Amino acid sequence: MVQFLVSLSTGAFGAILLYLIFRLLRSDWPTNYSDMKTVVDSASQRNIWLYVAMRFIPVYVVSVLVASMANTAGGNITLALVACAVLHTCVTNLRPSILRKLFRNSRNRPRYLAMFFSSLIFLVLAPLLASTTWSYWKPFLPQPDQLVQAIWTSLFVGLVVVLVRTIGKFEINLDKHIELALDDLGEFLQKKIRTESQAKEVSREFIEAIVLTECIQRPKWIRRAEYFKGRFVKPGTYGVAQVSSSSPISDEKSIEEICKAYAGYHPVRNEYGRYNRTLLQAAFESHNPDPIFVVQATEILEARSAEPVEGSSRWASDGRQFVEVTNLRREGQYWVISLTHYRDIDCLRLTTKSRDGIEKKTCIHAKISPDIRIETEVRLSIEVCELALTGINSSNEDEKVDSLTLDLEDPYIS
Repeated sequence: MVQFLVSLSTGAFGAILLYLIFRLLRSDWPTNYSDMKTVVDSASQRNIWLYVAMRFIPVYVVSVLVASMANTAGGNITLALVACAVLHTCVTNLRPSILRKLFRNSRNRPRYLAMFFSSLIFLVLAPLLASTTWSYWKPFLPQPDQLVQAIWTSLFVGLVVVLVRTIGKFEINLDKHIELALDDLGEFLQKKIRTESQAKEVSREFIEAIVLTECIQRPKWIRRAEYFKGRFVKPGTYGVAQVSSSSPISDEKSIEEICKAYAGYHPVRNEYGRYNRTLLQAAFESHNPDPIFVVQATEILEARSAEPVEGSSRWASDGRQFVEVTNLRREGQYWVISLTHYRDIDCLRLTTKSRDGIEKKTCIHAKISPDIRIETEVRLSIEVCELALTGINSSNEDEKVDSLTLDLEDPYIS
């Protein structure tokens, strides 16, 4: 019995040590503690074997240490290694968020499966290899009388560093905050926000700012605790949108309720395309009056809503100009112009003027979409020096909705 407990304790120590190691690597290297999409997109596209090595080597090294500790303490080496491997696998490859991605139909599913099973195989091979080779590392391992001191030192240093990094999350930049919040939110709920905001004709960017800020301030584990509390004390705020309710509600329901509460709302912008901060912050306060929440939600909304390069003179009901140029860049011998226009415009008439004075007219018909705004992209030769955009109704081509002129001779454009 004593040998059994010693073996399990040694294996548990190894699993804790691996957790600390990967937590330290989490900010700088994709691991199974990250979103599986991040792992596939960043690691496999560059060097999948480098990713596998980052999973295999730490597990092997810790397994060698576990085998040495079990042997020194009189435990069973095999049992200790199995306990370490099983616990580590449960908190990495077998996490629910990763397993859901494996069974979800998507074009990336084969890559997810390849990444999952390749790392799982190496997680099995590492302890197996350590069980047969650990004795060769004895000259490099701590002596028995130094082992306890080495264990406590490694645990203490690891816990302190992880604690400092956890606290330091409050100091990370805004982009990292948004990335973590999107990871917490997940693809399904992001899609839910898009569909509900369209149905209620509310600014998607505004709803996303509320939900992402709530995800930052109330991560998933806190929301779960609130939901559990709701079984006994029902009134409270629930879901990713933190909506007040007389009883616990799901994340999806909270998104539906927040979109319903702000149905038809679109933040007001000034003539330069910037948000009116006074009115915007008042709208955020109506959801959550906390000053920190209001400031953070405002920053997130502004960061995720680029100011237009150029806009037409009239304003649509969504608080934006009828026609907006959202991005302008050069790719080789072409201008690439990203546009967005309000749904009342059925087609855009493009009038281009080249440097030799030749004018050309074309018409882009709006795509059929339930969105309140339609996005499109135009490619023009860099010989074009001026572009006029006119929004018209196809039912009456003489009815001009709005227009703007873009000067491509601007010396600041590159």
